[in-house]
Amino acid sequence: MNQYKDDRYMAMCSERTLQTNSKGFFMNFAQLVSENVGEEWIKHVFGKLKTDRQRIRLVYNHKQTMLPMTDVLSNVQEIYRRKSAEVSEAKRLEAEKATKEGDLQKALLLYSQSVLRAPKTGLYTKMEASPLSLALWGRAQILLSQKEHSLALSDMQLALKEGLPIAYKGKSFWKMAVCYKALNEENRANVAFALAEKLLGSKLNKEELERDRTASYVERKKENRRFLPSIEGQPHSTFPCASKKLSVRHKEGVGRYVVANETVKTGETLVVEPPYAACLLPEMFGTHCHHCFDRLVSPIGCLDCSNVAFCNQACQEAALSTYHKYECKFLDLLLGSGMSILSHTALRMITQIELSKCLEIYKDRSREKVYSLCTNASIRPAEDFLQRTLMAAFLLRCLQKSGYFGRGDRNRIAPTEEEYCIGELLLFHLQMLQFNAHEIYETRNAGERGFKRSKVVYIGVAVYPTVALFNHDCYPAVTRHFVGKQIVIKASRPLQPDDVVAENYGPIFTRKCLKERQRSLSSRYWFDCQCKACTFNWPTLDTGLEDYSKRIRCTNKNCSFFFTLPISNDVVKCPKCKETVALTENLRLLKWCEGQYDEAAKALSSNDPEKATQILCSALDTFHRISLAPHKATHLAEQMLQLCVASTGNVSSTLMRK
Repeated sequence: MNQYKDDRYMAMCSERTLQTNSKGFFMNFAQLVSENVGEEWIKHVFGKLKTDRQRIRLVYNHKQTMLPMTDVLSNVQEIYRRKSAEVSEAKRLEAEKATKEGDLQKALLLYSQSVLRAPKTGLYTKMEASPLSLALWGRAQILLSQKEHSLALSDMQLALKEGLPIAYKGKSFWKMAVCYKALNEENRANVAFALAEKLLGSKLNKEELERDRTASYVERKKENRRFLPSIEGQPHSTFPCASKKLSVRHKEGVGRYVVANETVKTGETLVVEPPYAACLLPEMFGTHCHHCFDRLVSPIGCLDCSNVAFCNQACQEAALSTYHKYECKFLDLLLGSGMSILSHTALRMITQIELSKCLEIYKDRSREKVYSLCTNASIRPAEDFLQRTLMAAFLLRCLQKSGYFGRGDRNRIAPTEEEYCIGELLLFHLQMLQFNAHEIYETRNAGERGFKRSKVVYIGVAVYPTVALFNHDCYPAVTRHFVGKQIVIKASRPLQPDDVVAENYGPIFTRKCLKERQRSLSSRYWFDCQCKACTFNWPTLDTGLEDYSKRIRCTNKNCSFFFTLPISNDVVKCPKCKETVALTENLRLLKWCEGQYDEAAKALSSNDPEKATQILCSALDTFHRISLAPHKATHLAEQMLQLCVASTGNVSSTLMRK
């Protein structure tokens, strides 16, 4: 039995995967239902149920649960941040003022707020011109002044589509022509200039137009290291997002886990996988695209609500044609419930797919690998099961009201057979995501200090069916980073055939002591970690790792013995293989590795992560061939490598120097 297990902390962690906002109403609702039925019913009636089908149906058909459920579920209604022509107009006027004062960044922000709050063209009544078209036009001028020609062009095209007043049209084609020139689209530029001349007529300043026609414009170049790599070698036959260098095995008491099929070098890409489902954190709604999670520069909004923003029309259309049309008018209610991002993702797994396909999945869950992931249902407490069943009922009610099931009676709470099926899927999602979801992050750098003062910031949550198969190790074999919503898994040290390929779920041995790691893992993920770092209680960076003895491998290739340093003589007799071996070269290589780590640090300080990556991969391969963990300098180098590979993913320079 795990001496570090904390049942109270475990229950709290489980509740936090359902509701994270303490001001929300969901846990109060769950507590009300629990008190109404009593502990004995929960334990001896509900707790004896074996399937999600039984659980979801019982809460709807038992009088003591249905009464408080009806009180809450009958109040589910559309609550969302509506559009406002007046607010949009006020923000646009503020933006114009900021522009006159020379504060273009503030103006850009205010114009974007004006765009997001503006109603659909045709829904305003008090204004002659569309607030959306004027906001887009104004923002385009700011973007044009910042040489963001492609973004400015997109805004002007949208402004024209949204009914830009005739007085602006001649000027808009003129500015669009400038954008086309900057984007090397000469033919379109000439057409746009011709239209501008025609529309402006006597108001045309021919000399100024001619200057723009003959001038050279260049789109501002942006440094972008973001890169989505390809997996090493051929794809796996069963898991196409993974390299065939990996294999999935099963062992009693361990479950499924990943091993290496062949030699893997440090830095090799082993998995590149898009999410099955992903949700942006609510606090990122104003800074990141709701669909692709890219940072926003000139966002456009939903056609109905003011809650979310998209980076371009493609993302907007993708979201509005699938999940957002069902979530849109209930977002404030969902957030107000206090529900966790995992609960939102459980819902997104439904809303992103049409009902007919969801029902097909229900009939045959083998269609999607995500439905084979662990839920720990056999050890889940009855009270926890009841809470998740009630969350599934709440989410199901939102789907009923949103029209997901068609135009039926939306005032009816009792589910139909089809709705019960979706309720079962929701309940499965709420269990599975607790143990299999990944937090998506971006690396934020601090201006000219770059990687020296970087910070990892979580922006969303997703489930990746292939990566979810990797077990945990407090000394992981891989590192992960994200490119948009896609996860990239790279080897952080070399691997040999049959080596377990494990990632890290959060508590890593270099930063957390054994007690903290065991408490966290047993409470959050419900398992006792038996990795080497835990079995041998390796010290952390701050509690003795510096003093841990260095070791050197015997030079006999068939021997697995390691000599503990220091040694009195470079030539010694190995106590295991009984051969006399010379350790001089391996000792030299160990010093070389440590020197290479320093060289990599210098390259990273010079903002050259590509060079640092090359140095680190070579040195780490060498270290693990001749020496053995734990070794402080090597673990710091592995952390440095993680920072380097993350620099090719989601990165923003938004941290300001204090």
